[in-house]
Amino acid sequence: MLFRAASGEIDIMEYRGDRTNEILGTIHYGGTAPNNIHSGSGEIKFGTDFSADWHTYGVEWDTNEIKWFCDGKEYHKENINRSMYSGKGKNPYTKNGQPFDQPFHWILNVAVGGNFFPANVYGGQVTPAEAKNWAKPTMEIDYVRVWEWK
Repeated sequence: MLFRAASGEIDIMEYRGDRTNEILGTIHYGGTAPNNIHSGSGEIKFGTDFSADWHTYGVEWDTNEIKWFCDGKEYHKENINRSMYSGKGKNPYTKNGQPFDQPFHWILNVAVGGNFFPANVYGGQVTPAEAKNWAKPTMEIDYVRVWEWK
């Protein structure tokens, strides 16, 4: 299990290396593990092979919501103007919108393990050697651009 902090996480783009036509946008919050939770788009199938060409991923984030985009098309949004407490363990937050009221690191992710690959389906964690057999087991990033609305 991956450790997820109460300080939150925004996954701009998650991609399973074995499913080349699906992406996800997700936020993690609620408390320190194991009291954390997440919400997001779930696996969204697009009519394209993401490993075959360049794509543009985007997030618009304000005090009320986070929106996810792929190639200019919005595919998910989350209301963040609410209590993000998971209801489990100590409540780490004092107001609506926390922890998404602070700076974050950029996360673009090609998953090769964790909860995406349950042992009862895959027989254990995907090894780097197994991932090398995927059609495109790498992520290439041309640029990251950031704007601030004023």
